Amino acid sequence: MQVVRGKRLSVTDDLTTPILPGTAASDYERYLRTEELLALQKTPEERRHDDELTFQVVHQASELLMKGVVHEIERARERLGQGNFADCARLLRRANLMLDYPIQLLHVLETITPYDYQIIRAGLGHGSGLDSPGFSGLLHIAPRLGDVFFGQLKEAGLTVNDLYRRHAELFGLHDVAECMLDFDERVQAFRFHHLKLAQRIIGGFVSGTMGTPVEVLRQRQEHVFYKPLWDVRNEITQAASGDEGSQLGHGRQY
Repeated sequence: MQVVRGKRLSVTDDLTTPILPGTAASDYERYLRTEELLALQKTPEERRHDDELTFQVVHQASELLMKGVVHEIERARERLGQGNFADCARLLRRANLMLDYPIQLLHVLETITPYDYQIIRAGLGHGSGLDSPGFSGLLHIAPRLGDVFFGQLKEAGLTVNDLYRRHAELFGLHDVAECMLDFDERVQAFRFHHLKLAQRIIGGFVSGTMGTPVEVLRQRQEHVFYKPLWDVRNEITQAASGDEGSQLGHGRQY
């Protein structure tokens, strides 16, 4: 005898029969709500171009993935505040792996030709990637994670340089710092590939659907969340060059 969600099942019961609430044919579909999910795209009759399904699916999948990224980073932020550095780093790694996919999906959109995109674009209204709730969520959670991290450093009486110089001793927090840098790098990579996508599809000297010049995408691509984690590399190299410049073969060319 087996018990599933409080219901006793005999060996004669059909385990393929759905027991979750809903109308879909299987519990898989009911749990994932695939009926609603797969109805969120335009029908063939509604599309201006066959590539519009690709355009919608890529953006919808990216929004779902970025929602997941934000969720994991929020959890990581909580663990970091509790001093649980190992679990914080684990969750950040998960978030970073999830963020890899929206970056890759941008390359799928590169397969839409400029002429075909203009047909799709005519139906977007003022819709723009700049309005992405998923990406806005990343922009919101990233500095909050940074606040907790640098708060941990301050509480421990450490500078970023101390953390990196004593990385073996302070492995847990150092591991978090490296995961945060991985996240920062991925957001920059997303912005870079989004910029190249825009240049490839609509050009580099025009405006997007909201009237925002593509050049703005390039300017934003320069932004980083955790500048001290990037700057410490310069400090380490400059110090090493100053002490052993003749041996390293690198001068202070900054």
